[in-house]
Amino acid sequence: MRSFNRFSHFAVALGLAALTGLTTPALAGESAGQYMDDTAISAKIKASLIKDQELKAFEIHVETEQGIVHLTGTVDTSLQKANAVRIAKTTENVKDVVNDIMVGKK
Repeated sequence: MRSFNRFSHFAVALGLAALTGLTTPALAGESAGQYMDDTAISAKIKASLIKDQELKAFEIHVETEQGIVHLTGTVDTSLQKANAVRIAKTTENVKDVVNDIMVGKK
C-alpha cells in the first residue's frame, strides 16, 4: 500500500508539472499555439544565423514573443548586424524585429 501512495503522489506531481508547463505561455498572454509558433520562429532564425558564414561564430541571442523577434549579442561589424536583422526579418511569420545587437569586439 505504501508504494501505491508514493506512486500516486508522483503521478499527481507529474500531472501538475505538465499542466503548469502548458498553461505558462497562456498566463504570459500567449496561447500554447502562439508559444509553439514563437519557438519555431526562434529556431529557424538561429539555424539561419549558424548557416551564415559571417555570423556563425557569434553568439546572437534570439527571443520571439507573439511574432516579434528580439535580437541581442555582439558582432564585429555593422554589416554583420545588418545581416542578422535581414535574416530575422525575412523569416516566415515574423511581425517585427527589435535589434539590440551591439557592434564591437567581444
